Amino acid sequence: MRRSTLIACLLLFIAAPAFAQYQPAPQQAPQPAPQPAPQPLQPQPIPGPQLPPSSRRIVPGASLAGINMGAGINLILTRFGRPADLRETTIDTVYNFSRWGIVVYIQSGRVSAASTSNSLLKLSDELGVGYRVEDVLKAFGRGFRQGTVEGFPGMIYDDQGVAFGLDRQGVAVVIVFKSNTASQVSGLYPGGPAPQAISGFPNVAGLRPYSAETNYFSLPGYLRWIVFHASGIWITYAEASRVVQEQQAASR
Repeated sequence: MRRSTLIACLLLFIAAPAFAQYQPAPQQAPQPAPQPAPQPLQPQPIPGPQLPPSSRRIVPGASLAGINMGAGINLILTRFGRPADLRETTIDTVYNFSRWGIVVYIQSGRVSAASTSNSLLKLSDELGVGYRVEDVLKAFGRGFRQGTVEGFPGMIYDDQGVAFGLDRQGVAVVIVFKSNTASQVSGLYPGGPAPQAISGFPNVAGLRPYSAETNYFSLPGYLRWIVFHASGIWITYAEASRVVQEQQAASR
């Protein structure tokens, strides 16, 4: 027994230095996966002129591009800026914002109609400028009358407050107005010649001075402001006063 114990102790004594010298190999940290070389950014196309932030919906009898029937001209000028053209007719004043493809008709300082030739504006996902006559008939039926819509032969749905000017078999322009007021819009010529364009200034005689509808100006001051936004030219206050007096006398 003692002999076996002695032999075991000797073996342990001999093997101890070998165990002391043994060191486990250090574990290597996992190498990260190779990353792909960064690709150069591709140039993005620069978008063309877009409509001001707004609704792009056309709502018959109510609105077009967020322009509500009955809205004041101040809101329109603030939003769209100076019109490319301003035309006074015997029915209304026509503001042409050609940059956006939008025309606004004003009576007594309020929107009476608005039209567009911009294909971004839609009545629905299936109807707008560039669509065909068949699409109009599918959406509105045959309860229209034929007439002229901003110089195009067209389909006028007076009771629904919308009309379509046609170039061949495609929609070239859409105009929105209050229901049953087509006869009050110079862009729609119901059974007669186009209203005669007259020279001169926008008619402000029917507006209330120093109110919201005149931007809190006097009538001459408001007329000067409108003319400046339309043409970039300030007329004199004396000239504006003379024009307002003539307009008021003609409206009596």
